[in-house]
Amino acid sequence: MKLIISLDYELFFGSKIGTVDNCLIKPIDRLLEVINPYDIKLSLFVDSGFLLRLQKYQDKFPQLNDELERVSNHIRSLHNNGHDIQLHIHPHWEDTHFDGEDWNFDFDRYRLHDFDKTNISEIVNRYKQALTEIVGDNVFAYRAGGWCLQPFDALSDALSENNIWLESTVFLNGVSEQEKRGFNFTGSPDKSSWWFDRDPLVPVPSGPFFEVPISAVKANPLFFWHMVYSKIIKQKKHHTFGDGIPLRFATKSQYMKMLFKPVYNAVSIDGAKTRLLKSAYKQLTSDPQKDIFNIMGHPKAFTEYGLEQLARFLAKHTFNSITYQDFKNTNQ
Repeated sequence: MKLIISLDYELFFGSKIGTVDNCLIKPIDRLLEVINPYDIKLSLFVDSGFLLRLQKYQDKFPQLNDELERVSNHIRSLHNNGHDIQLHIHPHWEDTHFDGEDWNFDFDRYRLHDFDKTNISEIVNRYKQALTEIVGDNVFAYRAGGWCLQPFDALSDALSENNIWLESTVFLNGVSEQEKRGFNFTGSPDKSSWWFDRDPLVPVPSGPFFEVPISAVKANPLFFWHMVYSKIIKQKKHHTFGDGIPLRFATKSQYMKMLFKPVYNAVSIDGAKTRLLKSAYKQLTSDPQKDIFNIMGHPKAFTEYGLEQLARFLAKHTFNSITYQDFKNTNQ
């Protein structure tokens, strides 16, 4: 079985953004302690809008220049050690400002779809270039910020123009009814990968885009009750490395649904979600046609509990670690 660990390399977007050290560097360094014995390489989707905003304000605010150097050096070091760096876009950075102490977010344009096609292409170009300046011409894969991938037709030209041909946002039957961050992957192919054209849920063998979905797992309500309990007891092992406050788009009623109805989730190493690794792997291996276990995560949401669970899981299974770089020959 091939293993991809794909991480969204980003800070928080709530009332407290968190620090580079606690949201990015420390949790990834701790993860490396877990995976290095197994020679596993990471694939990181870097929120490069943050890099560009740091560049914009670095001359005016020296602390941001320091953050830019730390983050750039961290990304460069990961790349030099064989980890994969790819493109993650949260376009609300276009409307975000730094006042000397805090970042002031404006989420009116949270999705790329909130921009016109010309602006979308220009954003994709600038955001990719920010990564290319750090890791060279190795960026060709994309993960949508907030899962906001649909309708893909609005993004396809911009991605194609910038030689982004691999996509990795979809997870089987994933659904969000949130107004700002809605998506519906119901009926997506139950496969490890496929080519597509204008709709990532519809395989087209000769299509220009290649989907490598995040693995999915059907979770029953008991799992979410365990998550609630973990938050209530507030044990140290359940504290996140990240020191920010998350942005909440979901309503209370949407959260309540998860407590009473089974739902599909992206397989993740975020905190208590690692409890689902075993059942997710069992579901995956029951289908002999599937050969990729794509686990995602957010370093800011890592916990000691989650990383301990990951360590136990890896100790019991044998994987062939790959990154998105291993798909390059697919496009030749």
